Parts: sequence; structure tokens; C-alpha cells
Amino acid sequence: MLQYADNTLFFCKASIQSVWILKAILKCFELAFGLKVNYSKSKVGGVSVNINQTMIFAPIINCDIIKAPFSYSGVTVGGNHKRYAFWEGVLNKLRSRLCSWKGKSLSLAGKVCLIKSMFSSLPLFYVSLFCMLATVVKEVKRIQKIFLWEWGSENMKIAWVAWHKVCESKDKGGLGVIDKRKFNLALLGKWIWRLKSEKRSLWKNIIDSKYGGWKGLRSQVHNCKESLW
Repeated sequence: MLQYADNTLFFCKASIQSVWILKAILKCFELAFGLKVNYSKSKVGGVSVNINQTMIFAPIINCDIIKAPFSYSGVTVGGNHKRYAFWEGVLNKLRSRLCSWKGKSLSLAGKVCLIKSMFSSLPLFYVSLFCMLATVVKEVKRIQKIFLWEWGSENMKIAWVAWHKVCESKDKGGLGVIDKRKFNLALLGKWIWRLKSEKRSLWKNIIDSKYGGWKGLRSQVHNCKESLW
């Protein structure tokens, strides 16, 4: 069993007996605490389990079946982050946040503030877990550029300063806009530091078994760096 925020995840073997035991545990919880499990908000799914077998388990627990990819806490789980379609949701949210009508009513300083804050919510989880494709980074830059240099009309855009200058810190004459390539690599590198420093964590044991420790994960981040550049 794993708990995250107000969510609880139960894991068991793909057998009728295990599913009935899980059902009994949930029933005992209801009797002991006087609370009711909301099965309409609960899902059942299988990992490397035949879909027909999962369809047998679902009526026992009285839950719907969940299929990958699915959204969990705003992040897509089970999708292929190496495909452009995986990032479409993030890009659409950025386009809606940095849309033309907002830019027409904001000053240059207001546009810069909005651009800086656009990675402070949902996209932050994506870039801290997945390596961004070079095409995605390019599209993010394009959205930012259009929003920053647009003045009243989509046909009137003049980039007065090169974008790498805009991303420099203010003490160097830039506007302090975050470079998404470096930002993505920094967040991915954080996991290497945590893997090296944390001693007892379930996720650490999983990474050790899959990649062979922090050196294997470091090579994954190195490959991500090469793909970005």
C-alpha cells in the first residue's frame, strides 16, 4: 500500500483470492472507522495483466477499469514522453495562458512576469520528471517569443533582442526568463542528488534495480542533455 496526499494505492497479486482479500480489508475499514469508500472515484488496473482478467476483478471491487495512459495528479502516467503528442496537453495550457488577448492588455513588464510564472504549476511536474524533446523546447520558445514581442496584432512582431539575451539574468542585462533546456536538466539532475543522498526510499530501490544505481540514472540524464542540445 502507498499513500500520496489524499490518495491510497493498493497492490496485490492478480488473483481472485487477492482481490477478495482487498475487498474484505476495505469493508473492515468502513466498519472500524464509520467511513465509506467512494468506489465511484476508485479505479482498478493491472500491470502486465490481461485486460479480460482485469474485467473480472473490477465487478468484485465495484470499480471502473483504468487504462494507460491516464492522468494522476495532473500528470500523464503510462504515456511515451519521447513522443510529441505526450506534450500536447502542456503546450495547449501554455498557449491558453500566453494567449494574444492577454498580451494586448499587458505592458512589457507584465508580459515578462507572466512568462516567468507559467512554469510554476502543472508544467513544472512534467519537466521535473521527463526529458523535454528538442521540438517541444523549440515550441515553448516560440510561444514565449510571440507573447513577449506581440504588440496589438499577430502580423506585427519584432524581436528586438535575441532570446538567449532575454534568458540572461538581470545583472547581465537580460530579463531573467528561465531557459527551459537548462531548467529541465537541473530538475532531472536533482533526482541524481536525491538518489545519492537518500538511504531508505522505495523509489530508490526501484531505480537501483532498474538502472543499477545513480550512475545508470546519470547516463539517462546525460542522454537527455545530448537530445536537448
